[in-house]
Amino acid sequence: MESLAQVISAARNYKGLKRKLEIGEILQILGESDYDDAGVLDVADLKIVVSADGITEDLVKSDPWFAGYYSVLVNVNDVVVKGAKPLGYVDVLSGSPATRRKMAEGIKTGLEKYGLKLLKGHTHPDSSYEAIDAAVVGIAKRVAKGTDAKPGDKLIMAIDLEGAFGTKGWVRCFDSTLKRTKEELQRMISTIVAAIDNGYISSSRDISAPGILGSLAMLCEASGTGATVDLELIPKPPMISLSEWLISYPAMGFIFASKDDAILDLLRGVGFSAQVVGSFTEQKQIVVSIGKEKGIFMDLSRESVFGLR
Repeated sequence: MESLAQVISAARNYKGLKRKLEIGEILQILGESDYDDAGVLDVADLKIVVSADGITEDLVKSDPWFAGYYSVLVNVNDVVVKGAKPLGYVDVLSGSPATRRKMAEGIKTGLEKYGLKLLKGHTHPDSSYEAIDAAVVGIAKRVAKGTDAKPGDKLIMAIDLEGAFGTKGWVRCFDSTLKRTKEELQRMISTIVAAIDNGYISSSRDISAPGILGSLAMLCEASGTGATVDLELIPKPPMISLSEWLISYPAMGFIFASKDDAILDLLRGVGFSAQVVGSFTEQKQIVVSIGKEKGIFMDLSRESVFGLR
């Protein structure tokens, strides 16, 4: 059985988390202080929500079709978790003709799966590298920012466990979306958007490349809070160790701050495994536990996910 120290070490030293340290320098140059995973513009009585993301080079090289598909998925998650209905997609493709064709095929599947319109694309046909960068735009009535978690809020994790692993480079993808129908995905997305619109969720972030605890740390640092987490309560597939799961990338995984747990039944009703796993705290430490054993995953009063210290 793994010790808590082993679990913490695996999550802290994961490449997906450590590479976020590179963000701070750019944020400081641009004068950005809102460390959220999507941007928001107020237009009349609507909010325009935009996310941009690049797919890791390892993934592009190992499976360009999957990279294309995930260029849609990761950006959809970023706008949905803010409370927006995703509408349109743009991309920049670089690489050989064969790689670009495979990425485009993956993109097409993603657009069809999520019901998005291709707004614009750009191709670098003569680049010396292979990459895909993309963005998704959506609209919302109300936004749950990743900067608004408050001490005392319940910490809820919702993950679709009806999936399977497929290692793509260093990213441990746990995908559940390819086996889901378009209608199932729309119900899952719509439930999150409706829950935010109705005020059940006050702050949120999707679980992405930094892993489960790394993504929580990003939400906590952006909100100026800490958190307590019972690691045994985190929804997890059977037959996988906790340390492996905490550095995985679930295709449909989200972290919510909420005043109550009324949202749990809504999330479970559309296919999520959802659980209150802890709470947000005033002390800027992420304290994790297994049974009676406790430890500090990150002390955000002394260190930064974003490399701001």
